[in-house]
Amino acid sequence: MFYRDLSKATHTKLMMIIYQVMLHHRGPIMKFTLSLSRLKSCSEIDLLILFVSSNDIQDFTLHKMRGELYKLPSSLYSCLQLRHLKLRSCILKPLPEFEGFTRLISLDLYDVVIADDVLSSLISNCPLLEDLRLHSSTSLHSLEVVGPNLKKVNCEGHFRSICFTNTSRLANVEIYLNENRKQRFCSKEETSNSVMLLENVPVIESLELDYCYVKGIAAYGVPTTLPTTLNNLKNIELYEICFGERDDISVLICLIRSSPNLEEVTIHAFTGATSASPTVLDFSEVHGCSDVSVNQLRRVDMKNISGTKPELEFIKLLLAKSPMLDTMLIELNSESVADELRIVKELTRLRRASPQAEMNFVHQDED
Repeated sequence: MFYRDLSKATHTKLMMIIYQVMLHHRGPIMKFTLSLSRLKSCSEIDLLILFVSSNDIQDFTLHKMRGELYKLPSSLYSCLQLRHLKLRSCILKPLPEFEGFTRLISLDLYDVVIADDVLSSLISNCPLLEDLRLHSSTSLHSLEVVGPNLKKVNCEGHFRSICFTNTSRLANVEIYLNENRKQRFCSKEETSNSVMLLENVPVIESLELDYCYVKGIAAYGVPTTLPTTLNNLKNIELYEICFGERDDISVLICLIRSSPNLEEVTIHAFTGATSASPTVLDFSEVHGCSDVSVNQLRRVDMKNISGTKPELEFIKLLLAKSPMLDTMLIELNSESVADELRIVKELTRLRRASPQAEMNFVHQDED
């Protein structure tokens, strides 16, 4: 691994060190990591990639953190022994005859420029791929993920549509359609085109979704339960959920009802203007809520709680329906000490189905 801040060493000196080490190396190069903050000539990176491509490289990482995007050379696509590939701030444009990395296990692309169809083709042409991580600062219209061996997927960025096909082994899913989680706006196109993935992940164990994806599910109409029961799902984490909006609560309840073996729930509440809706939701009216059961739930983390009536009603529901609950952590984000005392007083008086359930309170800045 080579890492050097070029402000502390001349460009020529650094490259000479790298070349000397590589030229004196005998045998295959199994792993190569190059992380440079500044580089005047991309042709020198080309030479390094060409060198490792002829030495049976299996684990390759390139982080080019500043300057212009680097277009990867054709020699990269001849690294057919690759098992792990991580790229940052690059342009990925495979040759038309490229047939994929047939041995690749993990793929990590961070701010990599690549066409939608090329990315979908690349993923489908890595049949052994287990771990996929995508972070995009540019908008991608649609992405089809085909992965018979995929076990973990993390997608963060402006993805307007994500479709999962042949992903029957996928266990961990994290999707953030809007990379700015503090910004609650989702375009109509992003919301309406969010594809319901949960029918194609029958063995999913852990699920993280942001506000935009929740809105995408709600856009199709929220059923009482999902068509496929998620028997293996143990952990759910949802971001920017507004307890004053019926869509948010309906999706949340639907996910809980469809996951009979759920053990942990983490909710990051949204406390913007819409959270203080004058119309307080009656949870008995939200379909599937009155007879909801979470018999295996053991831990609940409620983040950014300001003490609104809908928030407290949801916490009341979980306490009353969770006979195996061990811990409920409430992260408070109230305006005054008096508000915090009011919240604590109200919640500690609630009935608990689990005699061993502990309720802990922390300030937001203490978490």
